[in-house]
Amino acid sequence: AGCRVEPLRRIAALAVDASGLSPVEGEGGYRLSVVLRNRGDVELMLPAFDLLLSDTQGRTLARRVLTAGELAASTRTLAAGAELALQGGLAVGERRVSGYTIEIFYP
Repeated sequence: AGCRVEPLRRIAALAVDASGLSPVEGEGGYRLSVVLRNRGDVELMLPAFDLLLSDTQGRTLARRVLTAGELAASTRTLAAGAELALQGGLAVGERRVSGYTIEIFYP
C-alpha cells in the first residue's frame, strides 16, 4: 500500500537549548552550532531548522531551511530526555551577518 511508519513528531516537546553563529576565519563563512533537547518522554524525529540571517539594521540577508543531516546529525531521532549538539558551516559571500534567528519545525 506504500505506507511507512516514521518516528513520532511532537514539535512542542523539542527545544533549542542553545545556539551560536561564529565567523570562520579565513573562509568568509560562519559556523552554526545548535543544541537540541527532547523534553518529552518518547523518542522523536529530528526537526528541520529555519535559519534567518540579518544585518546590523535587522534586514534579512538570507533565509534557509536546514535539515538535521546538513548539521551533521548521524541519526534521524532524538531519545526521550536527550540532547544533541549539531553544527554546520554556512557560506555567505561578502555579506556581514550581525544577527540570526533559528526556529524548528517539521516539514
